[in-house]
Amino acid sequence: MEGYVCIITGANSLTGIGRAAAYSFAKKNAKAIYVTDIMDSDLYTLAEDVKATTGVDCIGMKADASCDEDILAIINAAMDKYGRLDVFFANAGVAGRHPFVSQTKEAYMEMMSVNAWSAFAACKYASVAMQKTSEEKPVSGGAIICNASVGGVRSGGGPMSYSASKAAVINTCQTAAWRLHGTNIRVNSVCPGLIKTEMTDVVFAAIENRPELEQSLMRTIALERYGRPEEVSETVAFLASSAGSYITGQDIKVDGGISAAMPYSVFFGES
Repeated sequence: MEGYVCIITGANSLTGIGRAAAYSFAKKNAKAIYVTDIMDSDLYTLAEDVKATTGVDCIGMKADASCDEDILAIINAAMDKYGRLDVFFANAGVAGRHPFVSQTKEAYMEMMSVNAWSAFAACKYASVAMQKTSEEKPVSGGAIICNASVGGVRSGGGPMSYSASKAAVINTCQTAAWRLHGTNIRVNSVCPGLIKTEMTDVVFAAIENRPELEQSLMRTIALERYGRPEEVSETVAFLASSAGSYITGQDIKVDGGISAAMPYSVFFGES
């Protein structure tokens, strides 16, 4: 990722995939990384630490990933300062927790706005900037990666509205990859499984001190463990880098094998 200018949304959480991605990008020698979030309690200290520990320029900006004006402001800031945009990781998202029978239209549309529109906006606006060429960047190109979920691949990975929004993210990336053919811009989604982040704290709280529930949950995962944010962010960095130069339009599952089979059954499986 030498010389790449990158944007990451949803990077404020101390245990999040966005934060991990900032370090993963820096490890691959990105030129500059913009870390953004609608919350900024830990955003600027993240930027300072990335700069201090890796030497890579890292800039914190408060922004709503579902707001067109905010997304354009970040992209324009990167273009004004560095004259190029190479990577956009649309990571920001929320998870709903209400049964679908009590879900309101307003809550559903908010979910779609934060999760799905933010991915669409990333493709829409980042792709324009990535086609800008200069002496330093003579050829159009870039990588857009959107954070989806195994919940968007099949049911059982989250509430209905959440799953619907993540399915939209996957399809958006597939469609954008084709719509952008000939531009050398690659668009992919990553689909995390059960990853230990702030967003999944509710799951881990439910199984705390209940070993039978934890064992039952882990048996649904081929690797029989939850994932770490770094295990997703390293995949994102691979897709963003030149190493992933022939991958586009794909939904890459980083889930420990949870989506590889039907739910585990003692009847069909080995004890």
